[in-house]
Amino acid sequence: MSAISAKTIKDFCKGKKKAFDKIYHAYSPGMYAIALRYMKDEDEAKDVLQNSFIKLYNSREKFDPSGSIGAYIKRITINTALDEIRKKKKFEPIENNVVLSEEETEFELEDTSNQSYQQLLNLIQELPDGYRMVFNLFVFENLKHTEIAEYLDISVNTSKSQLMKAKRMLKEKLGSLINIERA
Repeated sequence: MSAISAKTIKDFCKGKKKAFDKIYHAYSPGMYAIALRYMKDEDEAKDVLQNSFIKLYNSREKFDPSGSIGAYIKRITINTALDEIRKKKKFEPIENNVVLSEEETEFELEDTSNQSYQQLLNLIQELPDGYRMVFNLFVFENLKHTEIAEYLDISVNTSKSQLMKAKRMLKEKLGSLINIERA
């Protein structure tokens, strides 16, 4: 991603198309990768990407040019993906009071050193929607469970439970994938 000049950002805020095009070309690959983590397939991710940049353009006058344009676009992309999932009523967390031990919550991506990014992305996309959203918000966006709970309108315990289940499921899938590749 190339650096965007302050002039380009100011021009973008004024509605200049060339400035918007520069921002789009600089940030769309990264935002597409984020959209892919949240959505189940490439077409949905492309829709999220397109809608995110439409929202960015429509909210350009609200953006503070002294802030980070990358962080602003990322937040719009995540919100757009979550809104899309909510619209389709795909996210239905399973509420329960299961308390998992600390051993069950451990998850190390180091175990995937032999796996490509695409294989890991595919495994994340296979997670149920609730697990996937909480996992992405916790692992990739570094949100705390209280923030995730507020963001998704769920309880903190549900956030913790969904994350633990996502980690467990990914660990099982990684184990199966490694065993398949060794065979």
